Amino acid sequence: MTDGSAAFSLVVARALETADFSIRHLAPGDHRKLYNLVRVTMSTIAPVDSFYIAFLRDEHMLVIPYVYDGHEHEHSGFQAYGPEGLTAWIKKNARAYRYASDQGRLLHKGHTFGDHERLSSDAIVVPLLESVDGGQRVAGLASMLTYQPDAYGDETVLAFEWLARRTMRALAREREDAHEMDGFVERGERTSLTHGSVPGVVEMVSHALGSMKETITSLIQGPGDGVDSTGTLRDLLEQCERLQTDVAELLLMPTAEGGDLLITLTPREREIAGLIADGLSNEQIATRLVISEKTAKTHVSRILRKFGVRQRSAVAAKLRPF
Repeated sequence: MTDGSAAFSLVVARALETADFSIRHLAPGDHRKLYNLVRVTMSTIAPVDSFYIAFLRDEHMLVIPYVYDGHEHEHSGFQAYGPEGLTAWIKKNARAYRYASDQGRLLHKGHTFGDHERLSSDAIVVPLLESVDGGQRVAGLASMLTYQPDAYGDETVLAFEWLARRTMRALAREREDAHEMDGFVERGERTSLTHGSVPGVVEMVSHALGSMKETITSLIQGPGDGVDSTGTLRDLLEQCERLQTDVAELLLMPTAEGGDLLITLTPREREIAGLIADGLSNEQIATRLVISEKTAKTHVSRILRKFGVRQRSAVAAKLRPF
């Protein structure tokens, strides 16, 4: 099996082929299963004691929809990151970090995952790259850690990078499908339950909680004959974990209004609008995109005009629902 110049052993190739088949047949929107599939696949290739997937929300916040500490899932959520930590390093270099490169110095500077009584002895952190305006940028990162020293070789890194690319392609295809569906209905006729709108968020959470409430009520009343209460509890646990992931990822969604506004922008303007929402100045945008500050200012002015606002903060408010 190959992906570019990467070639894998038969065992690893089979694991990745199985993962690819499963990813293609996952229900759209079930990101919890997608992330879990990546972790399970990597655990068949190498030891995985802790694992997480995270996405950049802005210059300071990391949204973490999936965390696994070796025997159970931890709470999804978010955390701040600084300019000198591992997240900033991945964002700047857009390549994999390996524990062996500095004996874990950069890894151990940041937030601890897994067993807080022990430090990881090996780790791989790979960037999650998304296509933007003909190029790529770091949208997040995926990390696998173990307490076993020297556990991850070159093939493990290549396999993890391959799965990261496959995951981002699945998410990108999902967004493209959603945009196509948007085209079926005139903007003025869309319902208030658009995903990312406040009513849409309330509806999604309310529906999930209602389903769990019904399950809990049936268990309290006592399972009927032939009912597998253990299996029911497992289903309930899975519903809770999926809801945790969905709620965390809402921090990454534009509002319904913001989604409509983004459609009016060119690809370059959409990229710059995201940087404005991240709090970057014209000078910082110019540096990031390797353009002149004058060009950046021109793009920003056009975006403000299309959004019908005067302040940069108003762009962020329209694109960031929470």
